[in-house]
Amino acid sequence: MVCVTTPPYTLNVNGQSFGFFHGKRGLRRGDPLSPLLFTICMEYLSRILNVVAQQEGFRFHPICGKIKLNHLLFADDLLMFCKGTTSSIMWLLRGFSTFSSAYGLKLNKDKTNIYFNGVKGELIADIVNISGFRVGSLPFKYLGVPISSEKTTKFEGNKLIKRIVARIRSLGAR
Repeated sequence: MVCVTTPPYTLNVNGQSFGFFHGKRGLRRGDPLSPLLFTICMEYLSRILNVVAQQEGFRFHPICGKIKLNHLLFADDLLMFCKGTTSSIMWLLRGFSTFSSAYGLKLNKDKTNIYFNGVKGELIADIVNISGFRVGSLPFKYLGVPISSEKTTKFEGNKLIKRIVARIRSLGAR
């Protein structure tokens, strides 16, 4: 907010500047600064989640471990990946909590799901209790790309990421 409320602003109409004023209310939808500030915020979240990945007790999802992938960001969506252990989930939640405390952004639990593959029922119940998230069902589509369990498709992590990137690029070209 310091970046938004401290500089003076001026209105430019037909090439002429009219007065100065300070931004007091923050950003509004459609503000040209919004994408830049959002990108800065998501960079901070990305760095936090990269630190989380280095913590003792955090384990990557088996498909994502080779490339050390624990999250994907696109627009206002966040996908987080880890091995289905309580310690890994706790590290991701702790990282997101750090981010949330810094920016005041919260998860919308009505729009948040957690997906499991090969995790036992009792552990699922513990993780759901810890996270407070709803259990989603596989497969689901993200940006038109089917996301499914390792058992139903033989995606390698790199192939899945390439398909997601290709889909994102095709949406940007429209």
